Amino acid sequence: MIKLAIKKKIFLLLSVIAIILDPLFFYIPVINDEKKCIVMDKILGTTAISLRSVIDLFKIIHFIFELLTKLPVKGRMRVWLVFLIDILAILPLPQVLLNLQKVRGTEFLYAMSFSLIQYLLRVIRTYYLFTEATGVTGILAEATWAIVGFNILLYMQGGHVFGALWYFYAIGKLTGCWKKACQNNTGCHHSSFYCEDMISTRDYTFLNDFCSIKSGNTSDYNFGLYNDALESGIVEVTNFPKKLLHCLQWGLQNLSAFGQNLQTSTDIWENVFAICMTNFGVVLFVFLIGKMQSDTARSHKIKKKWKEIKQWPNFGEISSDVKEQMRTYKREKWEETKRVDVDNLVNDLPHELGIKIKRELCIKLIKNVKEFENWSEKSLGFLCEFLKPVFFTERTRIIREGEPIDEMLFVLKGNLWTYTSTNVTTTSGNSSRCRENRLKDGDFFGEELVAWAQNEHSSNLPISARTIQALSEVEAFVLMADDLKH
Repeated sequence: MIKLAIKKKIFLLLSVIAIILDPLFFYIPVINDEKKCIVMDKILGTTAISLRSVIDLFKIIHFIFELLTKLPVKGRMRVWLVFLIDILAILPLPQVLLNLQKVRGTEFLYAMSFSLIQYLLRVIRTYYLFTEATGVTGILAEATWAIVGFNILLYMQGGHVFGALWYFYAIGKLTGCWKKACQNNTGCHHSSFYCEDMISTRDYTFLNDFCSIKSGNTSDYNFGLYNDALESGIVEVTNFPKKLLHCLQWGLQNLSAFGQNLQTSTDIWENVFAICMTNFGVVLFVFLIGKMQSDTARSHKIKKKWKEIKQWPNFGEISSDVKEQMRTYKREKWEETKRVDVDNLVNDLPHELGIKIKRELCIKLIKNVKEFENWSEKSLGFLCEFLKPVFFTERTRIIREGEPIDEMLFVLKGNLWTYTSTNVTTTSGNSSRCRENRLKDGDFFGEELVAWAQNEHSSNLPISARTIQALSEVEAFVLMADDLKH
């Protein structure tokens, strides 16, 4: 269970890193304004390819593991559908495009636009993983920092992606201007404008007259919202940190303003880009901020409940694996009923989990009874399966003096008062408790049943010589007489 949680966290982390790294591919093209062509940043390209390939390799290994372990159990449509989405999301499309010799310059710009669909799949898949992880039964259900951090990351990632696309499409806008200018010049025949394909002796300075990116003159060609990218010269920068920070700042600034400062031309795709950015900014503000508050509040409640559970006196005696199973079940119960009965913790558990907890808690209690001290662990474990969890409120009379004893009581938590009608108190268990007239955590009552159960000819149950009453809320296990006889 714990190892599985670690694997899920690692896979989620890899998915987050992947969506952060993918926009790097949009920064690979760089403008050479002097030669009027596009050069590819080989260092950035090699780095982006290497990082993405390594991460995708680990994800493929995870997918195979998921298929082998989940398909036989859960099987069928859902696992295959998720697997198909994952496969489409990790297809090495950017890596292939960068290594195709024929896809250069403007061809690379067009081809990379299709990778946005793949990137969208990766984002959707990552968001689904995080939603699952921060759900009531998720691995990060109690991690308030993770919920806040991920939502902030989504905002930062939005600025990162739109900033990268702004840079990328600015280059596309400029090359579009070059192509339009070349229509009236017979010597301009390089449709890709890839620097390595350009004729070094050819003079392309005439493009400055129609596609100036320094003067800010848009009378001949309107660069729209990409004008700032071209005027600033960021499309010519090869210093990646400088380029990244400039574009990230642009993206975050315009997301925060819901795209109000975007000045577009009449170009269709430019307006589509501006509309998408505006809508995304509104969604981030309305949906994510509200969801972050909701998830944080829920996480805080679950964390508070689990803290109360951990303060349960017997919690430390449970193994880590069983604790994790209990944690998962109680989260599910909290989601279903909006409450967790901390005071009656061991009640209302699934059968198998209940048996595990009873074995781990009860064996120690049962061994306090002298007659059970020398029993084997197997026999004690079998006996534990017959124990039933009970809960008594304050002042409840559990057994009355003069009544038959039909159960053995093992106290997990709470205080009980034992007394007789003549105010003479005798107590089972630890004799030091007799002076206090109480039963406390770890004590037991009803050991007379052991001798009764061992006697094959016994029929009538032993009679209680005292009254047992709860002084506080009591959590205990009971072993019924018939079960003990069995």
